[in-house]
Amino acid sequence: MKYQLKQLCVVFILYYLVTDIIKELFDKGFTNAINYFSQGYIIVLTISVMCVLLLYVMTSYTAFWRFYNKWTLWKILTVIITVSFIIIGLRYLLEEVLFRTLFGFGNYKGNVSASYYILDNLYYTIQYVILGIIFYFWQYSKYNEQRSNQLLIENQQMELDLLRSQTNPHFLFNTLNNIYALVNIDSDKALSAIEKLSLLLRYSLYKTKTNVTLEDEIAQIKNFIDLESIRHPKKPQVKLDLNGDISNLKIPQFILLPFVENAVKHGNLQSKTTPVTIKISIVENLLQYEVINEIEQKQKDKIGGLGLENLRKRLELLFPKRHSFECKAENGIFISKLEIPLK
Repeated sequence: MKYQLKQLCVVFILYYLVTDIIKELFDKGFTNAINYFSQGYIIVLTISVMCVLLLYVMTSYTAFWRFYNKWTLWKILTVIITVSFIIIGLRYLLEEVLFRTLFGFGNYKGNVSASYYILDNLYYTIQYVILGIIFYFWQYSKYNEQRSNQLLIENQQMELDLLRSQTNPHFLFNTLNNIYALVNIDSDKALSAIEKLSLLLRYSLYKTKTNVTLEDEIAQIKNFIDLESIRHPKKPQVKLDLNGDISNLKIPQFILLPFVENAVKHGNLQSKTTPVTIKISIVENLLQYEVINEIEQKQKDKIGGLGLENLRKRLELLFPKRHSFECKAENGIFISKLEIPLK
């Protein structure tokens, strides 16, 4: 979500005009109000007050923009309150010390008590801090709506990509041919392969949801690997390493499978020194995921595959500023890492 300083200033100016300037026009009358605001020291004080009030608005808006969903509400409010008291102190130094010294006037009477000064300022502080918070959540609601719409589009595209990936002739024909060859050799193994293919297709075609259980996603990864195994004369070298309690955890559907599909598509499945390694770890409220594979030198099929770049865009929509995603190739080894929050 972008930092909207220009929009914030426009909202602040409109609010200030309505609550202060226009209010004075009604209270004093148009002619008296014009005469009042045209005085030199009033112009200086008005600009000074506007800058101070704008600081309150910016403080609350910036605090929520920077730390919302990262810090607790009380921690954010503590920062806002602390900065607001600093602004009150700076305002006193500016208007009641500097202005009186240089120009001979201030915004309050010279003998104003500290308690009255603080309470009077708190009235405006609370008012403009709330304005900044309201503006943030108004922007946040618009952003969430746009993000939801974009995520819906991305999910639909992901489903179409997955449909093409899982139902392309290379995948289906090779798998079905291998199953057909197994029928007379090992009927039990053929039946098991048919079941796995059915489950994977059902998962990709009919069970599309926003979130699925982590166990279900892992089950489809295993099905995918098993189906790939019967396509090769030698069993692919694949290791699956699970750490932590994965029960009752939910993640976005198809968030893990594309990594494995990419490794199968571009990796050397027969490497004995660097087998395809899939690591899934649950650390506190984080899912840490890593897939390592040796890069295959031979050109493979260009058809199929969800694409890690498409996944990167989807992650930005699902977990803005709350995830890490890294892909790199080093010395013929491709490593992809993902970390997402589980709550």
